[in-house]
Amino acid sequence: MTFAVTKVMGYGTMAQGPHSSGGATTPQSDRAPRERLGALILEKNRPIGKRLARVLVSAGFAVKTFETESAEALSATIAAESGVSSWLVVAEQAAAGVMCALLSRPELSGRARGVLYASPGVTEDVDVATLCEVPGLLGILGLRGTGRDQELELLCIANHLRGQPLMPLQAMLLWGASAYSTHVSSVNGRDAAEARIVKLCTDQLNVSSRLANSIGEVVHELLTNAMYGAPVDGQGRAIYAHDRTAPIQLQNDDRAVFRYGTDGMRLVVETIDRFGRLQRGDLVRSLRRAALGQVNRSQGGAGIGLSMVYRTASLLQVDVEPGARTRVSVVFELDATKPPSDGTKLTRSLIFPESQTPIGRRETER
Repeated sequence: MTFAVTKVMGYGTMAQGPHSSGGATTPQSDRAPRERLGALILEKNRPIGKRLARVLVSAGFAVKTFETESAEALSATIAAESGVSSWLVVAEQAAAGVMCALLSRPELSGRARGVLYASPGVTEDVDVATLCEVPGLLGILGLRGTGRDQELELLCIANHLRGQPLMPLQAMLLWGASAYSTHVSSVNGRDAAEARIVKLCTDQLNVSSRLANSIGEVVHELLTNAMYGAPVDGQGRAIYAHDRTAPIQLQNDDRAVFRYGTDGMRLVVETIDRFGRLQRGDLVRSLRRAALGQVNRSQGGAGIGLSMVYRTASLLQVDVEPGARTRVSVVFELDATKPPSDGTKLTRSLIFPESQTPIGRRETER
């Protein structure tokens, strides 16, 4: 089967959405006032705290930084700022308990959201599944490499609260890297996409066969989820999820989109479906089943697919518009010298806002 791909628009090119006029902009005086957003940073290392504060200031947040504080005191700080409608709590790993306690306070439901990040020198294990059950948690940012990954990911999440989409595929690559896109509607198409990525890795990117096959497994899982797990009929009933091994042919409107791109140091793969049904609870259940060694092969799946994707990647980003779209983006480091860890150390990032998170109007992605 021919694997046809289309080169996608370069990163940095602005696509006009349905609300763009293409002409004169609306005068500032006629626009609705911008929502005031605040941020609390919990970081004992002052230089790190200052750097993260600058990142959030660049996104339009009013920032307060604390070296240590209780959830009760932080709640009082929020209550005193009546003019700020929404808060982002950014906490180092050591302050996870304080952040979780703050986000769980009933009076802050829907008003406070959080991001947890790893700090240098902190090696304690984390329970990602339990963290994902904390209301309002938007992301868990790992510490990897020497680049500015955490800052980029934090800025992405901050702008998401202002109504912007999460990072597009090419934002995860160096400027100028090409990306490609195709539609997948059948098992043959899925298998061709997987084979194309494995061949790219082994023949052109010269990565190990172990890593190439792991990436291929992720592509297989993501496309299987988009093709079998996502589609529903007009009454919201799953169409193909009962048998993930059955041959299917998706209608044109239901086809999965598969994208990939590389800058030679990273490879990013992405799938998009039009149903918007994936929930964070699906990842939580997958992580817990994997931890218990529970495998379900009766319907052609391992039952731990999302867990495998998370544990293989350096970044897993899930962007859901309920009932409209699920976009799953996965970043792989091609120069990794060690096999993926078991996921208990914060060496990878997860960005998975809850579907119910209220956000502003988004630009249409092309």
